[in-house]
This record gives sequence, structure tokens and C-alpha cells, in this order.
Amino acid sequence: MSDLENKLNALAMYLLTDDPGQKKRARDELRRMMAGGVSSPKDPESIIRSLLLEMGAPDHLVGHPYTVYAIQLVVADRKWIDNITFALYPEVAAHFDTTASRVERAIRHLIEVMFARGDVEVLYSYFGNTISADKAKPTNGEFLARLAAIVKLRMKNAE
Repeated sequence: MSDLENKLNALAMYLLTDDPGQKKRARDELRRMMAGGVSSPKDPESIIRSLLLEMGAPDHLVGHPYTVYAIQLVVADRKWIDNITFALYPEVAAHFDTTASRVERAIRHLIEVMFARGDVEVLYSYFGNTISADKAKPTNGEFLARLAAIVKLRMKNAE
């Protein structure tokens, strides 16, 4: 079968099935195919990008590359998450030649958009009860720490 036929079959399965399990598998398969196929299981950047795509984070937002880089730093060294305001944001800002306040705001905006437009089931599967009930979305620190933990776990399982 061609790549197009595989995508059409997955789309048809997603649209025509009533079984939630099959629908989720078809949706995941579609997202994987649309993201360009299989990436290296040990590459943190590809894991982060696929996670953000799966959660519904638009990649056209300014905060997308900031978020990817910030999570890469946290995955490499956990100390970054302990001092987000005075260490992580300035480091990301220096890397992208911008200010720390713009980095913070852009990441917060990405989270807001993702939780407003993203797939609630997927978001709940990753964040579950770790999100504040009254705010319905995580803080920047909670978001970055949770995604870094997921990336580390996926990298460990790929070994």
C-alpha cells in the first residue's frame, strides 16, 4: 500500500468507528504519519515535538521553539526546573536573542492555546489530576516539568 492509502485507511477508521479504543489508535496513527513517520526513539527533540503535536500545541506559535528548547534543557539537567525565572527563561532568551519575559509569556500563551483547543482526552492522559481544578491548565513550571518527565521516561524505555 502507498503512504496515501495508509493515511486514507487510518482516516476512514477514525471517522467510521464508534469504539473509543480503535478511534484513539487511528488518531495516533494519523498523527504519527502526518508528523513525518518514525523518529529516533532516543532523540529528545523529536520526542518533545511529537508530544506537543499530539497534545494539540500549534507549532506556528512563538512559544513552540522556546518550549522545545526549555524542555531539552530540563531533560539534560533537572536543575533548570528549580530556578525557572532566573535561570531557565534567561538561558532560553539568550539562545533565541530575546528577553526572559517574552519567553515566559510565549510559553504561557502556548499552554493557554493548547488547553483551549487541544484534545481533552490526550491532555488528561498526560496531566491527569496534576492540573489545578480551578485554573484547568498547568503553570509553566508544572508543564515543563511534566513534559520533561515524560520525555525521560520515553527515552529510558527506548533503550
